[in-house]
Amino acid sequence: NSITMSSATPPPPPPVSLGKPSLRHRLESYYSLVAPEAIANKEEWTRKFEIIYTKFGGDHIKETKLADKLAKKYGEQVRLLVAPPHRSQRQQVRAANDGDGRVKKGNVQ
Repeated sequence: NSITMSSATPPPPPPVSLGKPSLRHRLESYYSLVAPEAIANKEEWTRKFEIIYTKFGGDHIKETKLADKLAKKYGEQVRLLVAPPHRSQRQQVRAANDGDGRVKKGNVQ
């Protein structure tokens, strides 16, 4: 039995992490509220996002700087959601191992 999704149902958002798909989704959600024109042209937005990700992506401190910069430009009413520092892929694996580097029974699939 397979479950088919209706074409009208959008895919679920990526989990909040320091990854590229997560930042893109969070930025698109943010801009849709504060400056929809910034993401209206998909080709231009894709180019701008690559620049933003190169400068601010993949790091909690950099994302925080981006959120601060956007708040300064667009106001504090809506803030960009920043991924917590522990949400990188490497850290998620460590968390599954209870943080001591040893794999626990039940954590191996």
